[in-house]
Amino acid sequence: MVQGMFLDIINQSIAAGFLIAAVIVARALLKRAPKNVCYILWLLVGIRLVMPFSVVSVFSLIPSGAQVQKDIREFTGTYDADNKREDMAETDASADESYLNMEMIREIGYNDKSDESINRPVVCFSIASVIWLVGIGVMLFYLVISWYRIWQKVRFSLPSEWEGIKYYQCELIDAPFLFGFFKARIYVPAGLGTQELGYVLKHETVHRQRWDYLIKPVGYVLLAVYWFHPLVWAAYVLLCRDIELACDERVIRELGGAHKKEYASALLACAISHKTIAACPVAFGETGVKGRVKNVLSYKKPSFWVTVCAAVVCAVVMICFMTEKVETNAALTGNDGTRFVMKNSSKTQVFQNAAGQSGGIMNINIADTENASNRTGADVTQHNYAVDTQEYVMQWAKAFCDRDAETIMELADANLKTQLSDSLNLSWGVNDSSNEPYAAFGWSSPWPWGSEEEPKNYRILSTSDKEAVILYYAWVSDPHVTVWREELSFTVKDGVFLVTSEHIRFMEGICVAQEFYEAYPDGVIDGTMMDYYAYNQAGEVLNDNSKNPDMAQSAYGGLDTPDMAAVKLLNLLQNENKVAAEVEYLNEEQTQAVVTFTFLENASTAKVRMIKPYGEDSIWLPQTY
Repeated sequence: MVQGMFLDIINQSIAAGFLIAAVIVARALLKRAPKNVCYILWLLVGIRLVMPFSVVSVFSLIPSGAQVQKDIREFTGTYDADNKREDMAETDASADESYLNMEMIREIGYNDKSDESINRPVVCFSIASVIWLVGIGVMLFYLVISWYRIWQKVRFSLPSEWEGIKYYQCELIDAPFLFGFFKARIYVPAGLGTQELGYVLKHETVHRQRWDYLIKPVGYVLLAVYWFHPLVWAAYVLLCRDIELACDERVIRELGGAHKKEYASALLACAISHKTIAACPVAFGETGVKGRVKNVLSYKKPSFWVTVCAAVVCAVVMICFMTEKVETNAALTGNDGTRFVMKNSSKTQVFQNAAGQSGGIMNINIADTENASNRTGADVTQHNYAVDTQEYVMQWAKAFCDRDAETIMELADANLKTQLSDSLNLSWGVNDSSNEPYAAFGWSSPWPWGSEEEPKNYRILSTSDKEAVILYYAWVSDPHVTVWREELSFTVKDGVFLVTSEHIRFMEGICVAQEFYEAYPDGVIDGTMMDYYAYNQAGEVLNDNSKNPDMAQSAYGGLDTPDMAAVKLLNLLQNENKVAAEVEYLNEEQTQAVVTFTFLENASTAKVRMIKPYGEDSIWLPQTY
């Protein structure tokens, strides 16, 4: 849990860092603009630091994918473990001869319990998370101690009043300040001259009207959370300066330019040993006096065009640095590693044996040659293709689900056809009896079966003029839905659409959050084929089978607990050394829960809501968190 929070904070700090840098640059460019502009820009930074979601925009200047979660392996040193997993198909002969052999995959690629691949990154990130929490504790402890020390000094102050403004005189302080959360009071040193008193009270009254006495401690709390980020420290220091500068400008604007010299003299008179107050994160003392005096003496009412330019700069900073880029195809495709490899199509028996060991998957060696042989050559070559690439990709996906191998082969270029014979177990040739061409897939289950009347068993995630990403939902006999992720590259030239490369990954044994969100984009379950309760209509069958004593110990065992049901139904790796699950029940009846998965290889996390829809002794089914 703490590691997940720390990872979220790191990601927030990276995005906010770009905004802080932009505000610092804008602040330097807006020297002639009203200081309220800088004040507003720092408020935007504060909002970005606490904003729990991202707003996408085509105008964003934040680099795409600027998050630790996508690159956590580089920070936690898990490249070795990833390379072992990605190279599994090349280094182990068994992987070349099997398809979805889960027991083999667990033993070869995922049950590696070496300190190098598991313990070191987890321990490092855990230590970093603890240090982060300790840092927050130290910062907040300083806040409490500072508050207490000031309260000890001012609790016996004497109330007084000047021209309707109530204030408190204290002999133990050196400079005036505004102090308090719920009822902020103005405190001034005893013996402060009458001329300076008027300007001090006016200044602190403006602070109170602007609610600055709340803004600064809130900013300090954010600094405590992001204490490890140097730009957040810079932002807090500059915020404190700009709060004072904006307050000074408002006082001069209300009193008039004739009071600039007297007001500057009051600032100098109050610049006496104020280190204790300036260091306190919740008290307003007089800070940065030299710069403030210079700003007061040179203050002029900004012209119309300066104000307009300042407003434009604020808008540009907000649009370009408070938003993130729209996710592109490159970002969607993510990891290029192949965890499961289908090869050696000629070794059908080995394939069936391996798949049979993977949890009850039915394997029927149907080549569909009979159906294929009934087609004519004209059927193969005369398809009416649409112009839109989305339609082309949809045609490919539909042909894939319909096992229309001839259309798949026609849409593939010459080089890809050979590759497909290995990756998709495709075969093609000429039927000996009819002398007609045919093409057929080499297996039929698991497969993303579907029809026009049933829910679609594919989902096109993205398309461009050259690439596409498709999710297929393949059924096994439990019934159970697995996810396949296919990435296509293609060309469209002279009205001819040809797929030039095809890469498919079988999203089982998920053991990092990136893979989880590649299989279930944005963590959405409801309304997709993974919604066993309301969409794919398999929930009741699963529930009935789980009550059958002969079945309950096989594929249906564990569905009566929210964490194990989530692991099984969402195709996560069943390995405590790789995937940890934490359950939080949402109601007293314990029919709703949230399962938080921590993927220990890189400390990434994912959450899913689980429901128990068929009664007290029913199974648990996943929903969108």
